[in-house]
Amino acid sequence: MNCIYMHRAVIFAGIVAAVAAVAGYIVYQQINRPPFALEVDAIKDTTDIGIQYRIRMTNVGTQQLTGIIVELGANDIQEKSFLNPGQSYYFYPDPETQVSKVRVKTNEGIMIESDYRSPTKVLGLPGAGR
Repeated sequence: MNCIYMHRAVIFAGIVAAVAAVAGYIVYQQINRPPFALEVDAIKDTTDIGIQYRIRMTNVGTQQLTGIIVELGANDIQEKSFLNPGQSYYFYPDPETQVSKVRVKTNEGIMIESDYRSPTKVLGLPGAGR
């Protein structure tokens, strides 16, 4: 019987160590996040009804970003006053915009230029192209 309790104790200790390691990794990631950081994901999606563009901005820093200016193409400049940490927001170019690249600036000095990417299509799903 003593062996069974020892076996359970070893398994329990292993589980506690794994949970502690995961928690430590999460804390490490949070501590090392920069105060001002922005993720830009510009998508060009070809569907059965045409091409759709969308730009997702996500604040991946620890501080609020302000004065976000997004240039989606010639004469299509859109703005957002702020983006809180962890918050995402979508921008959509006007239908007549000549789309090429996306340029983003913030009051905190972030400047990003991004090309559009096309997501992988899976056969059998709507918009997958046939």
